[in-house]
Amino acid sequence: MTEDNKIPVVFDTDPGIDDAMALIFLAACKRLSLQAVTTVFGNASLAQCTNNALYLCERFNLNVPVHAGADQTITGATENDYPDFVHGADGLANLNVSPKIRQQADTSAQQSLIVSAEEFPGELVIIAVGRMTNIANAIQASPTFASNVKEVVIMGGAVNVRGNVTEWAEANIIGDPEAAGVLFDSGISVTQLGLDVTMKTIMRQDYIESLVKRCGDAGKLLGEITPYYLNFYRSRTGENGFACHDSSAVAFVENPDIYETLTGTLRVVLTGEQRGRTEFDANEQGKHTLATAVDDATFLATYAQYLNDAYG
Repeated sequence: MTEDNKIPVVFDTDPGIDDAMALIFLAACKRLSLQAVTTVFGNASLAQCTNNALYLCERFNLNVPVHAGADQTITGATENDYPDFVHGADGLANLNVSPKIRQQADTSAQQSLIVSAEEFPGELVIIAVGRMTNIANAIQASPTFASNVKEVVIMGGAVNVRGNVTEWAEANIIGDPEAAGVLFDSGISVTQLGLDVTMKTIMRQDYIESLVKRCGDAGKLLGEITPYYLNFYRSRTGENGFACHDSSAVAFVENPDIYETLTGTLRVVLTGEQRGRTEFDANEQGKHTLATAVDDATFLATYAQYLNDAYG
C-alpha cells in the first residue's frame, strides 16, 4: 500500500472525453492513489492523447508522470481514422488545448508499468480504459510483470450485449484484440467493466448541468467537453444523455460493492466476422471477473459527491 494506505493505481488511457471525466474522478477518489498516467493511441493519435493527458494533469494539479506508450497494435498495425465524430478531432471536443509547462516522462508507458508493478508487488491495480496494448507490451517484455500486478480493471468488451463498433465487438477490444488476448492469457486477475454495465449508467444533461454549477473547475471542464459527447449520443440514441464508460472502471476499484459480478474466464475472438468479441465462461476457478449489473443511482451520486468535495 501507499504511505496513506490507499490502493496504488496506474491509469492507462487514451483521452478522450470520457477518459478525461474518469481521470478527474479518479483523482478525487478516497481509496485510490494515482501513481502514473500511461497513454495509448485510440480516441486520437498517441501524440494527441499524450498532449491531452498532460493538459489535464497540469490543469488539475495532478503531480504524477505521464508516460507515452504504444502508437500501434502489438502486431504492428497503425491507424489513421480516429473517432472524431465521438470525441472531436483533438479527442477533447475540439478544445485544442495544450499544457503550458508539463512534459511527458522520459520513460515509456511499458517501462512505467513494469516499474510501478515492481514498486508495489501484489498491490498495483491498473485501470485500463483504452486498448490493452501497453499492458500486453509490458507482459511480453518482463517475465515478472504479470505476477507483480494485483489486478487489471478494464473498460472494454461486450459479452451479453451488442458491441458498439461491430455487432459483437466493443471499441477498446477490437482496437487491438491480440493485446486483449495476451492480457486474458497472462494469469493476471482481470475485471471487465464492459458495455454490459456501462450502458446501464447514463449521465443525462440535467445531471451534467448540476455538476457544472457546483463542481468548480471540474464542472467547468464538463461544461466544455460534454456538449460534444451529448450531441453524438443524441444522434445515435435520441436520448439526452450518454453512457458512462471509463468512469465505471474507476468506480469499480473505488467501490466494487455497487457492482454485481461473476467469476470465470474471459477470452477474445481473433478471427472471422466476430473478431474482437469478448466471451465469458463462468467458473469458480477462473482468474477473471465480469461485471454484470450496477447500482447506477449510487454510482451517479458518488461521482457527483466526489467531484463536489474535490473541486467545488
